[in-house]
Amino acid sequence: MAADTPKRTGRVGALLAQAGVAIDQLVFSGITFVLQIVAARASNLADFGVFSLVAIVQIGQWYLGRALTAEPLLVSRSAGDDRKLRGAGATSLSFGLLVGAACAIAAIPFTGLARELLLIQAVVAPFTSVLDHSRYVLYAKKRAGVAIALDAAWLVLFGAVAAVWAVVGELTATTTYLVWALAAVPVAIAAVAVTVTPLALGHVREWVRDQRKLIPGFLIDAAYLTLSTWATFGVALVVVGSDGLGLLRKALIPVTALIVLFIGISNALLAHLAGRSAREVVRPPVMIAGLAAVVCGVTAVLLLLLPADLLTAALGTPWELLQPVVMALLAYAFLLTSAQAAMMAAKATGRAWLGPRVRTVEFCLEVGLGAALGVAFGVVGIAVGMATAWLVANAFAWLGLLRGRSND
Repeated sequence: MAADTPKRTGRVGALLAQAGVAIDQLVFSGITFVLQIVAARASNLADFGVFSLVAIVQIGQWYLGRALTAEPLLVSRSAGDDRKLRGAGATSLSFGLLVGAACAIAAIPFTGLARELLLIQAVVAPFTSVLDHSRYVLYAKKRAGVAIALDAAWLVLFGAVAAVWAVVGELTATTTYLVWALAAVPVAIAAVAVTVTPLALGHVREWVRDQRKLIPGFLIDAAYLTLSTWATFGVALVVVGSDGLGLLRKALIPVTALIVLFIGISNALLAHLAGRSAREVVRPPVMIAGLAAVVCGVTAVLLLLLPADLLTAALGTPWELLQPVVMALLAYAFLLTSAQAAMMAAKATGRAWLGPRVRTVEFCLEVGLGAALGVAFGVVGIAVGMATAWLVANAFAWLGLLRGRSND
């Protein structure tokens, strides 16, 4: 009986740690949701399309940055090694500086809204990079409560300043992004203060060398996720124009928040599953897929029951235009989450190359189906093409995970 007590205590501790991670990911997705809602209300369809394209830069930065630092840190269980922590932190800062420089250069040929947003992104990129990395360091150290406090501070600070700005001035797409960026700066500094300095740039080469077996597979997987998003919206811009892209992006507002939440939870699984056999890692992604199905289903029901006028006012676009697109995108969110959970479980057992293989199939299908169905059915067709591509990718991801289990 006494021997069972430590086991029980360990299970309770692990459960609480995972609950903390889930709560933090919920708060973090809330920041994305509020940002998108405020920007949507402050923009017409064309401007919101531009805003969304720049916002994707930040989302892609998070995916790629985690592949370089957070995911290898979790899988290799390096959080207890201060030297490796410094190397991972310095790599995250270096990557943020690189993204910032790229955004500054990309802003040169543009004018107006696109240039303004890119310059804001150029300045904030190093801060958001180290902030996001610090969250995963806190997960690895079983201090998810601190991560929750940091993200809650960012959300409250952004919401408060945006509300005041709306009263005393005028919120536009530019000022909304500026407020979001400025709110991230003090939170990023606080995150570094409670984790580890990212200024040890001399350790970057050592970190990359130590994680050379993990980083390539993770990075290619993240690159596919980022590039497929860019390619899909590029196709949408060509096929349905800037207003159609803006409509698609507005329909994605509730869906994007769910995707950020679910992908964050899937990423956090790495700390829980790292080092386990292929047979032991199947149940958690099944639970995540089940959670995604329930949440997406409940969201769909709520959107059907809520007054159309309320949703029109919230999104700044007639709900009858958005509704069919949103419903197709909720299926897309569930299928993407399910596939992502399976690929993350495979990563935890060292099979990082399953992700790139699955995403190669998904990328080709999403671009091809998005273009074909978009020409035939407009924005709804693009959304259906996105969901269909992830339906196929989901099957490939789970087959790959289960095949690894049978071979274990």
